[in-house]
Order: sequence, then structure tokens, then C-alpha cells
Amino acid sequence: MAGSESKNKRGRQSAGDMVRSLGLVMIIVIVVFFFAQPPHSDAKKIRVLDPTSDVQAFASAAPAVAAPHHPPAGWRSTVSTYDPDTQQLRVGWVTAKGHYAEYAAAVRSTPSFVQDLTGQAPRGAAVDVGGTPWQEFHKDKAISLVRDIGTSTVILGTLRDTATLDELRALAGSLST
Repeated sequence: MAGSESKNKRGRQSAGDMVRSLGLVMIIVIVVFFFAQPPHSDAKKIRVLDPTSDVQAFASAAPAVAAPHHPPAGWRSTVSTYDPDTQQLRVGWVTAKGHYAEYAAAVRSTPSFVQDLTGQAPRGAAVDVGGTPWQEFHKDKAISLVRDIGTSTVILGTLRDTATLDELRALAGSLST
């Protein structure tokens, strides 16, 4: 008889029992969700990386092209890629003022290289940086400085940039071969 009582008891769950069980599960989910939230902070950590190996690989492929061996003081490198197939280097920094500046160079430049990185911005006036002329491009708030060196092209500032013209001039002045 004891076996038949357990069978009957088992079949007598009500909707109320199911709601209580679901409520208990929901309480656990809410507690886990509450404690799994990231802290509320306006400060975002910047992932700093060392672009030295990419810059050296590019410099060996294009020894005559000015590269970012020593960026301006207080700048932190956050992006670095070198593609040996296309011989293109891109390095990005957060400037001392918190803006973003990028260096892009190609050993064998194509018209699309400049157009893509400047967002097909119209050509502006020439900008003198330490006696070296750079071509200025403006699109919306983005500023780019472009310089051709033989078949190679160097671009300072891309569509993603928020750097000011003075910061791009400082970057241009820090480039070396």
C-alpha cells in the first residue's frame, strides 16, 4: 500500500506547485543576473600594445619610408597590424589628450588605398611639417595628412581618427626612417 500512496501523491501536483517552483528558479536567475553585472564606471581600460615588431617588419620592406619608431610623448599604442603580402602597416594610438590617431602606410600604394582610408575626402591645402609638405584631406570631422614617397604612401589620420591637426603634425614630426 505504501507504493500506491506515492503514486497518487506524485500525480497530484497542482498549477500552484509549478508556479512556486518557477518562482524559485526566477529568484535564482535574478540574483545571478544582479551579481554578474559589470561595475558601472565611465573609465574604460585601454589595451596598450607594442607595435615594434610590425614597424620593424615594415621598415625592412620599405627602408626609405618614414615610420613611427618613437611616437610623441604620452601616446599609447592600441592597434598594430602589418600585412607582409600587401606590405601595409597600420598603427593606432590614443594621444595624450585622449584622441585617436592612426598611421597607415603602403609600400606600393594604389589610389584606392588613399580613398578608402580618407573616406574619399576631398584634397585640401598642403600642410608644412618641419619643411616637408603633406597633403591635407578633410571628411566630416576627420583630418588626414598624406605624403607620397616614391611608390609608397603614408597616411596620418583615417576616418576613425579624432586627432587634431596639431596632433597629426606632432605624429608627422616624430616619424623617422
